[in-house]
Amino acid sequence: MADPASHAEPDPQHMLLERMLFFSDAVFAIVLTLLALELRMPAGFDDAHLLEGLAEMKSELIAFGVSFAIVGVFWLAHLSVLRAVARFDWVLTAVNLVFLFTVTVTPFVATLVGADGTTGNAWRLYCLAMVAISAMLCALLLVSHRDEERLLHEAHHGRLAYRMVRAGAPGIAFAIGFFMSLEDWRIAASVCWLLVPLIMLAARLLEPRKAKPAPPAPPAESTPS
Repeated sequence: MADPASHAEPDPQHMLLERMLFFSDAVFAIVLTLLALELRMPAGFDDAHLLEGLAEMKSELIAFGVSFAIVGVFWLAHLSVLRAVARFDWVLTAVNLVFLFTVTVTPFVATLVGADGTTGNAWRLYCLAMVAISAMLCALLLVSHRDEERLLHEAHHGRLAYRMVRAGAPGIAFAIGFFMSLEDWRIAASVCWLLVPLIMLAARLLEPRKAKPAPPAPPAESTPS
């Protein structure tokens, strides 16, 4: 006898939520691929001079590595944001689309930094792009928490402050790098991304502590009859 559950109608809410997740992952995958496609061996270097050619494109390789790592951090953070979502929401989907738009700018600004280095306007534009991505990730969190009883799984209720600091960590780090660049602190500005894991670790101070389960009550003593 066939299981009636196997013929149940698919849940439209679940299907829409899955489509948003798959689309978001596809955008991240394309962005990461484009970062690699922007790498070009300089003209005039053949197989016999491969190492010299790679040394010549050192700036491009560093920009690629840092950008890949930062986009990876944003993907993990985005995954964390959406795994808490319990049901589809149109406003959340619209904000998610704007967030993905900011992510797609990464290959362009990474190419500028690879060509011009981290000492001028190209680096400042790169920092602003990272701040914009982080700001939209925070906006995504705010929208998801606007009605957390309805939109989020219960385990994520009351965790907005902690999640906001973690989502904003790249933006805070690159905002610091932007202002360092304006002050001509070039070396410090170029390594501002090292602050990202430190800020994310500091965010643990805001993580809500789970309540310890109450100890089981001792068994009642039986009174002799």
